[in-house]
Amino acid sequence: MSESSRELTPLGGSLNGGGLATLSFGIQRQVRREMERVEARAAVAMATERRRGSLANLALEEVGALTAMEQHLLTVAPLGEARYREIVDSYTLGASAAIRSWR
Repeated sequence: MSESSRELTPLGGSLNGGGLATLSFGIQRQVRREMERVEARAAVAMATERRRGSLANLALEEVGALTAMEQHLLTVAPLGEARYREIVDSYTLGASAAIRSWR
């Protein structure tokens, strides 16, 4: 659909019965630009959320692997318990902070 043939209509129906087509070309162009800006912001927000989800998924996998390693090491070298816990907890807190701050 070409830019000139596309009529802009607000959600919920037309504007004063005639749609935006009744507005001047300049106003239609302004509305079209603002709609493009809104769509661009939405696309960025969606991409950001996808990446944050990917980051969270990776962090969960890493925390799970580190926790399994911690559990295994407790059976092999139980005296390192405090150290293992510190390392896994530190990673978990860092990953959590990274996810929280991702924008």
